[in-house]
Amino acid sequence: MLVTVASFSFAHEAYIALAKLDSEGIPVVLADEHTINMQWLYSNALGGVKVQVPPSCVQQALEILAEDNSDLLPEK
Repeated sequence: MLVTVASFSFAHEAYIALAKLDSEGIPVVLADEHTINMQWLYSNALGGVKVQVPPSCVQQALEILAEDNSDLLPEK
């Protein structure tokens, strides 16, 4: 059983979260990504593209997704 830790209106947003979690070694699955890619109008009805992890990784995943690393970006 997997637990949804985040959901996004568009798949490209979910891919960013997937990459962050995967880079930290957390197993992650996207649910409903293909349906929403094919028919984006269904996104609200389905609850968006869901980022799911195993129950044992929920707390760590939430902490990683809550990190704000915007200070690492170069200023223009």
